[in-house]
Amino acid sequence: MTMQQLEADLSAEFGGPAIGAWPRNKGERLKPHKGGGGGDPGAESRRQEAERQARIKAATEEINAIFNNQVKKTRMVEDTSPQAMVGRIFRGGGNQEPRMVAQEYWEAGDPANSRDKLYADQKTAVYDLNKREVDRQASEAERLNRFGLARTGLLGGSVNVDSVADLDRRTNEGLMRAGGIADQAAADLKTQDERTRSNLISLAQSGIDTGTAAQQALKGLEVNSANAASARAGATVGGLFNDLSQAYLINQQNQGRQSGTQYGGQWYGVSSPAKTYQGTN
Repeated sequence: MTMQQLEADLSAEFGGPAIGAWPRNKGERLKPHKGGGGGDPGAESRRQEAERQARIKAATEEINAIFNNQVKKTRMVEDTSPQAMVGRIFRGGGNQEPRMVAQEYWEAGDPANSRDKLYADQKTAVYDLNKREVDRQASEAERLNRFGLARTGLLGGSVNVDSVADLDRRTNEGLMRAGGIADQAAADLKTQDERTRSNLISLAQSGIDTGTAAQQALKGLEVNSANAASARAGATVGGLFNDLSQAYLINQQNQGRQSGTQYGGQWYGVSSPAKTYQGTN
């Protein structure tokens, strides 16, 4: 900062004669036509606009910090404002101790509280919920499949082998569907968070204070988390083996006529993808 800039800043801040108008040597008088910034008609509007921009910046930083899991800290730093610099000059320059002021800054918060962790938790919760449902349906379908094969006398035959293969196929498809639903649930939560952040930053442009910005940001994240938790139960794989009973009926109707013959494409079911039912009781 040059001396001219320093003088202009102080004149605009305090008004009255500019710094350059004051006598610099013994016997000099106050110089005429050296008025300060007090008479500048645009000074007040510039000051108000600067304050408005500062409020917007502070509120936006508060919102982003909360969404980014950052916490505010304080440290002491040297005051390098124009007023402090002039004060040091008047008090003796470099021989004076610098004035220290509190400065706020942001640093990373506890990783356990990050939104990325919440997205991962949402994905895991939805996947686990649907995997349990796939396993439940698979177990039930395998039991019904075994019963139907025994009733129709097809245990150990080609229909037995084909039906178990269909069970495995549907189980794997169900697990893949569970993974896709889990990915989408996490993405939906992240999208809602970003939409909330964008809305709050728009409010910050209107001049809300940092306290209000922080409260609304925390509330928005809380609401999004609650909505995501309640939506987990609705994100399901649905019925994977609902047409199995019809297959049994068809085979029962054909018992005695096509015993041991595969009835194409009618057996569907489930078992663990890691093992295959061997047709034993």
